[in-house]
Amino acid sequence: MPRYKGQTGAKNGAWKGGRVLASNGYILLRLPGHHLADVRGYVYEHRLVAEQMLGRPLLLGEITHHKNGNKTNNEPANLEIVKSSAHHGIEHRAVGFNRRLPEQENKLLLCSCNCGTYLFRFDRWGRPRTFITGHNMTAKSAGRLLKAATSHARS
Repeated sequence: MPRYKGQTGAKNGAWKGGRVLASNGYILLRLPGHHLADVRGYVYEHRLVAEQMLGRPLLLGEITHHKNGNKTNNEPANLEIVKSSAHHGIEHRAVGFNRRLPEQENKLLLCSCNCGTYLFRFDRWGRPRTFITGHNMTAKSAGRLLKAATSHARS
């Protein structure tokens, strides 16, 4: 029979002050009834510190970013509030990653094959474009494609 059966919180011998390390690497604090608490009554410490820094509750979609990447370092100087997961992704993107940024304008540009066609700088997945697919073919590959198309049309 367990030694601490029925004893909760500070009365339980296994109590560690309500501060635990979650399996995802973040620190949880036991604060039942808090608006950020989960069903067990635990709140992520970094979100609590972020609210104290702002002096208001976090808005829907706001994310707390750890500047040095250490999830257990919840010092206010190490935390930064970003307005969405898209903006948070920018903080973690690899060097040289050139996909479209969340508020970046998608300008029209001229196709690089000199066909005179305009296209958007980024496709719908945010990948950069410089030409329309099929416009940058070599003369040899274009000839093969034309030959295949005309033989298909005759049959």
